[in-house]
Amino acid sequence: MKMYHENKTDTISYYADNSEIYPVSVVFSGQPELENLRKPEVFKITHVLPPKSVRTKVATFVIIDKKKKWGIKKMPSYFSYLGDVTLKSHDANYQYDLPFRKGKLFQVWQGYNGTFSHQNEYALDFVMPEGTDILAAREGLVIDEVHSNSKGCATESCAKFGNYVTILHSDGTVAQYYHLKLNGVSVKIGDEVKKGDLIGLSGNTGWSNGPHLHFVCFLPDAKNKKTIKTLFRTLDGTKSEFLAEKKTYSKNY
Repeated sequence: MKMYHENKTDTISYYADNSEIYPVSVVFSGQPELENLRKPEVFKITHVLPPKSVRTKVATFVIIDKKKKWGIKKMPSYFSYLGDVTLKSHDANYQYDLPFRKGKLFQVWQGYNGTFSHQNEYALDFVMPEGTDILAAREGLVIDEVHSNSKGCATESCAKFGNYVTILHSDGTVAQYYHLKLNGVSVKIGDEVKKGDLIGLSGNTGWSNGPHLHFVCFLPDAKNKKTIKTLFRTLDGTKSEFLAEKKTYSKNY
């Protein structure tokens, strides 16, 4: 994301470019301090930049009196975030597929708000052998992936070494599939995947105390990641439910 400004006669305009394939939110830390300038419209703290967009106007200031000194004393700092942080809702009734092959069954070792590493987080850990096929639980756009890590351990210090795939859904939610094995990612950034497509192979990289798949879905947010509960189709696919810790789930569809 790039921010820049242009001066034209009596007007200063700020623009932002987003070179990413997904929306990016720009959040300013406060209001600008101006000298002999007025704001023809309210200065918005948050702006959502569309994917691959250029010259999105984020602010305009107009000189009040050209005969007097004028300028921007201080432009507030800003941060950029993945996705649309203004989203307040999502498709809570969407039914996800279990992220593994038909005929397989795996236990949810750690569930929502788990005591090991899921405190205050809606995330699921499926215990499975390394090299297990991981399938997309929902269709979407691959917006990030890491595949080159080989290290893993049971402490948070190893969190940065996890391999993963990140997928953006049509309702603005984002899913992440973590702890994939070295070179175990089967998709690339920009790929459109369908539900059930192979996206990688399970592993034991990052903050992990054994081979498993960590699945989490969240709404973009400027403060803390808003993880959400997700309904999964289980058994023959006619039933949907929230998965629970220490229970084993089979996929027969």
